[in-house]
Amino acid sequence: MGPVSASRFNHSVFGFAAGLLGTGIGFAAMTAWWSWANGTSFEYFVDEVFIRSALYKDSILTISVLFNVGVFWLALRCNWDHFARGILGVIFITVPLIIWFQAQAF
Repeated sequence: MGPVSASRFNHSVFGFAAGLLGTGIGFAAMTAWWSWANGTSFEYFVDEVFIRSALYKDSILTISVLFNVGVFWLALRCNWDHFARGILGVIFITVPLIIWFQAQAF
């Protein structure tokens, strides 16, 4: 068995998985920052600010998805077009969710 080529990960499925992971990392990073800045716990942020408050869900999801823009840019710089398509798929799926959350906040 030879060395594993990085180009074998240039597939939309891997890009989609990376997009989901990137959204999760973006959410975790924002949760950590918000909890630190406000002196609260992760649990408080997730339960009270994200789940129970309709006002902030769209903003939280938008910030979480923005983490993927950097990964998308890197994929394009490396000519991983199929990987970038998977990331773009996650972004396209979350846009209607963001709009729906905005509509629910009124």
